[in-house]
Amino acid sequence: MMERARMKIEDAVTTWKRSNNGLIRIHIEGKESIQINSFIQQRAASTIKLLLAIEAFRQIDEGILALTSVIQRMEKNTVGGAGILRALPRLTHIKVEELLTLMIIVSDNTATNELISLVGFEKINECAKNLGLKKTVLNRYMMDEIAVEKGIDNYTCASDVVKCLREIYEGNLLQKSSREKIMRMLEMQQFQHKLPARIGSAFQAANKTGELQGAEHDSAILMRGNETYYAVVLIDGLSDNEQGRRLIADIGYLLSSNI
Repeated sequence: MMERARMKIEDAVTTWKRSNNGLIRIHIEGKESIQINSFIQQRAASTIKLLLAIEAFRQIDEGILALTSVIQRMEKNTVGGAGILRALPRLTHIKVEELLTLMIIVSDNTATNELISLVGFEKINECAKNLGLKKTVLNRYMMDEIAVEKGIDNYTCASDVVKCLREIYEGNLLQKSSREKIMRMLEMQQFQHKLPARIGSAFQAANKTGELQGAEHDSAILMRGNETYYAVVLIDGLSDNEQGRRLIADIGYLLSSNI
């Protein structure tokens, strides 16, 4: 069944490339796998937030952090882009669990920066190594334009993102209760206009998107009965982001309708 999906997806990618530009990386796993340049590193955008969530919950499991802990927001961490915290300056204190929820379900960049400050760059990148992520590294805060201008960015590859999804759904680094909490957050994802957009009612999706100027990503755990699929599509080098979003939605449809 995955063979039929692979052929449909490869045909769609080939057709798309005739009239669009972009570097496409795909890694889909079920009983079999579909891989297109899945080990090539590129800008991570907000897919890096999956790794941050895993390390934050690892520290919660170890008793280093607590979901109920209240932190004082730091002005330096308030940035633009996705999210709502930047519009709530009077909300000066917030729980760790609320930061994690906002980071996942609305991709809140301010919440993410607060968590990076709390969890630490070193620990996040150490977690990447422990998970066997070969091409994933967190080098900067969200929306740090100065760092980007200096050539400093966050990176990953499609294969690494699949490993993060697997860890969340069926891994052994985190306690089961922590994995279930991340899953509930992913299932409440507000941005469902890419992989989950056209998958049909038979599937349940838990996903995390990412986007930058010229980049459109999505990563999803797709569930149907006892079947589980991990799907990651990363597209960079786009001149038109909308064309990337449409291709990712098409890939979600072609996968779900051919397996």
